Amino acid sequence: MLTSAYIKEKAKQLGATVGGIGGVYDEPNPQRDPKMILPAAKCIIGFGFAVPRGLYRAMENGNQYYTYTTIGVKYIDEELAEIFLLKMGGLIEDNGYDACLQKTIPNLRIKGDKQTNPEVVDTYELIHAEAVAPGKPVPDVIIDFGKAAKACGLGEMGMSGKIINREYGPFMRYCFIITDAPLECDEPYAKNVCDHCGACAKACPGHAILESGLDTWQCSVYYKGAHRSNPFMKAGFLNDEPEREDILNGNKKFDAVSARALYPQLKFLPNTQWGYSACICGRKCDIACYRHIVGEL
Repeated sequence: MLTSAYIKEKAKQLGATVGGIGGVYDEPNPQRDPKMILPAAKCIIGFGFAVPRGLYRAMENGNQYYTYTTIGVKYIDEELAEIFLLKMGGLIEDNGYDACLQKTIPNLRIKGDKQTNPEVVDTYELIHAEAVAPGKPVPDVIIDFGKAAKACGLGEMGMSGKIINREYGPFMRYCFIITDAPLECDEPYAKNVCDHCGACAKACPGHAILESGLDTWQCSVYYKGAHRSNPFMKAGFLNDEPEREDILNGNKKFDAVSARALYPQLKFLPNTQWGYSACICGRKCDIACYRHIVGEL
């Protein structure tokens, strides 16, 4: 018999750091609605994979930046999570239920979403997509990971735009399974871990974190290295740019057009497979958040 306890035990055996099961929440946006993916869904199963603290420490010390991108982001999301989901999904379906596997889709945005994902070279809004029939959402439906994590009792969306967990802070990557299995659900996350202290905002070299949340286009420019503390920046970088000082100091405000115009000059380290950009901001926001919530690295 498939039980919540068995799923959590198996998830840990297969490499998940944390796991939780939540009810299918009400989602007003059909392009984010789990029930549009599986109309008979009874619950969402969430899994978190801790990113080793040492990857952040190496960036903070100025010794390594590429390993966070290759191991902490690309490997967990594109390899570990995929293999894990296939195994967990197979276990659920071997018991006679459906398992709709949900992992990060880093470079896609649902129709109407004008934000970006700073972790990748660029993102694509599905502006030309149309519903395949009346009453159906526009594909692809992509669930809100923040809402799903909260429903599963794993964490909540923080001021920095990252899901925050009490034990691991923002040092975690997530994936989910939508299923019609009638599992016992955990209580939704209700700890209010993010107290809007502003530590993440103060640490951001691009001033991309606002009280209202993360400015993703601003973040993308400084994630890719357009800041004065970038150790890979060659002499004369942006010397012909009238706003050079404002850019390097994080005072230039970027939107989709101006950010994309600068991207070609922000090639300080090679991009990884699947189009992930090297993290040259050092995730200073995450480190500040971790120290505030959890403690020293």
